[in-house]
Amino acid sequence: MLTYVSLVKFSQQGLQTMKDKGVERAEMVKKNAQALGGKLVQAYYCLGEYDVVAIWDFPDNKTAMKAAVMNASLGHIQITTMPAVNRDEWKSLLQETIGKKK
Repeated sequence: MLTYVSLVKFSQQGLQTMKDKGVERAEMVKKNAQALGGKLVQAYYCLGEYDVVAIWDFPDNKTAMKAAVMNASLGHIQITTMPAVNRDEWKSLLQETIGKKK
């Protein structure tokens, strides 16, 4: 599985219906990803520019894109999803690309 990070902003509709549907929609977002073979690793609710930062596992980019489109189409969020690698993977890529320091 590959790791993805989603930066999420609540839409005006999402904010207006948060009290009645907020928890239900959060579960639906998670279930949509699961139905595509993905997994929500963790979601962090934030102050500032983004309302949520979510960490996902998906089999590939197309599946991550499908989940993002499916969840954004619910109307309560705007979502930007990007692939990510952990620090060890990044170090390995860096060493492969520019060589090891001696």
